[in-house]
Parts: sequence; structure tokens; C-alpha cells
Amino acid sequence: MDNNERLPSATRRLFLQRSLIAMAAVAAAPVIGATELKATASAGATSDLKLLSAAEYRVLSAVTDAIIPQGGAFPVGALDIDLAKRIDHHLREEETALIEGVRGALMFLEHKAPAAFAGKEVRFSELDGQDREAILIAMREAGGVPTIIFSAMRGLSIFYFYTHEDTWPHIGYDGPLVKRPNPVQQMGV
Repeated sequence: MDNNERLPSATRRLFLQRSLIAMAAVAAAPVIGATELKATASAGATSDLKLLSAAEYRVLSAVTDAIIPQGGAFPVGALDIDLAKRIDHHLREEETALIEGVRGALMFLEHKAPAAFAGKEVRFSELDGQDREAILIAMREAGGVPTIIFSAMRGLSIFYFYTHEDTWPHIGYDGPLVKRPNPVQQMGV
């Protein structure tokens, strides 16, 4: 192999997109019945959401809260900054494969993960924080597709959490080196 060949750059979006596409194709399609898929998709989106439905937002909020709880490593948690809405607003409509991957992961977590990893016949979003955390840990340890789903959700959550300005003081980050300019104010002449 010629060492001078350029390798494709591995961007964050490319990584998330490919991980979630693979996960969605393998996990969501065979295990979720058409009626469950239709019920989740038709739950309706709220006016504040850009791409996710209200049901998908509810599941994503539960997942992000389990991964980054309030009073965990920092006083600020996922719910404090509405991390699920932040993720929804940063996803781009053109990235249909990435969005479908996120939706597939959320459906798997909501409808199949509680029974598969905790023996509970209830939706993920209806569980308490300890049960949600236990399911995510079990998925992390399970290997295969569940681990891919966990890793993708964790990566998405952590990336958008640590890029939020409210979290910076807790990690010792003062903000960008080049400060944003102050708004122009007229001088009273």
C-alpha cells in the first residue's frame, strides 16, 4: 500500500451517521413491529422540536438524563440544559440516514431494551433513573448491537453536553480563546 494515499477524514458526523445507520438497520427493523413503529412516529411533534416527535423527545430526554444525571459528576445535568432539545436542534434535516439511526435507537431503547435487559414489560421512558441506568450499563456490557446503540447515544449525549456553555465552568474551560465581541452601544454625544 502506498503510504502517500489520503485516508478519508473521520468526522464526528460521519462516525455518528455510520454507527447509527448500522445500529438502526440491525436492531430496529427486525425487532420492532410495524404497529409500534407507527404509534411512535405518529405521536406528533411539538412546536419546539425541529425533527423529533414528542415521543422520541421523551425517550431521548430519559436516555440523556440517565447518561448525564443532575448532581452526577457536575451539578448541571442533561435535563438542566434540555439536552434532548439541543440534540434535536443540531441534527440536520438533510442527514436522513443519521436521523433514522437515532430514531431506530430510540425505538429500541423505548420498546425492547427494558424487557431484554431488565425483564420489565414497561417503556424505557416510564422507568425510574436507577432502572434506566442499569439497562444502559447492561447494554454497554452485552456486546454487539446493544453496545453500539449505547455507545452512539452516549457519544451524542456527551458531545452536545460538553459543548454547551453552561457546562464549561465545571470542566475548567473558560470558553473560546477569541471572545465574542460585546454588542455595539451608541455613545451619548
